Amino acid sequence: MSQGGSLATREARGDAERSALCVAVLGTGSIGMRHVGVLRGMSRVNVLAVPLRPTRRQELMSAGYPTARSLDEAAGLGARLCLIATDTGRHVEDGLAAMARGMDVLVEKPLARDASEGKRLTTSAQEQQRKVFVGCVLRFSESLNVFRERVREVGTLHTVRIACQSYLPDWRPGRPYHESYSARADEGGVLRDLIHEIDYAGWIFGWPAAVHARLKNLGRLGIAAEELAELSWETSTGCLVSITLDYLSRPPCRQMKACGARGTIEWDGLVGNVRVALEGAPVNETCSSQARDAMFLAQATAFVNTAHGISDSRLATGEEGLRALAVCDAARRSSSTHQEEPVAYQ
Repeated sequence: MSQGGSLATREARGDAERSALCVAVLGTGSIGMRHVGVLRGMSRVNVLAVPLRPTRRQELMSAGYPTARSLDEAAGLGARLCLIATDTGRHVEDGLAAMARGMDVLVEKPLARDASEGKRLTTSAQEQQRKVFVGCVLRFSESLNVFRERVREVGTLHTVRIACQSYLPDWRPGRPYHESYSARADEGGVLRDLIHEIDYAGWIFGWPAAVHARLKNLGRLGIAAEELAELSWETSTGCLVSITLDYLSRPPCRQMKACGARGTIEWDGLVGNVRVALEGAPVNETCSSQARDAMFLAQATAFVNTAHGISDSRLATGEEGLRALAVCDAARRSSSTHQEEPVAYQ
């Protein structure tokens, strides 16, 4: 047998490679490379890293990553899907460019800087009959899905309290946080960066009709974007939902507690723990050992499956991405007017 295997083996391998789905990842920063790594580990998927800088492409090629110089080249190499992992301010233009080249897209959260900008992307997708999704990866958290499935056990809800608090300088220790998009008023801030919390609150409890919010920049970090946000709204059933987001807290926390007529349910997103306490029953706790990459793999699998006509209700659609942005827009208006503001869904 030759070094490359039998002719039949080589042909079978070639057929498999030709039938594999090609996915482009535009943007090769930390989150982009996480997506590249996850996609590379999937069977019947070929991934192309599309860096924004030519020097970055040389680095990736030297490290053994398949690359493309541009979206045009990626499309020419057969890319049918594109994952947009560029800075927030580029999301819409990059998404439009990928769709114009015949690709369906998954845009890293948030979909855009605001809902009116994001509407350009979803409208274009409808016109071109393309699909747009948003990278709300927490929807693929095993423990969050346990919370979502079990929240009905505590009965009719009266309060939900959500908090996501951390210290921005700790996010990317190797990069000055002042230089990141998180620090920019028109791209970053906790509303956009921590939009996961707004997304899963709407996903689990329903999207609000109106929002009361207060955004603050306390000058602690020396950035232009908001460092702190407090949001609250009332659901259609009368439950009061409150969300605390900040860049200022140590140690970090990601927690949710829902109180109902029969008890409480709590989620700790950092350890993957769900705790259910019902009146007259022992406290029940479950803990997931799911690694972060496993969530990204589940999301990537759902995205890839859309090319084969398979849907997953956990995969956030472009329309859901618009809803989360509309809530953020209303929160900014409320902080300016100091009163509750209606959410203008696109």
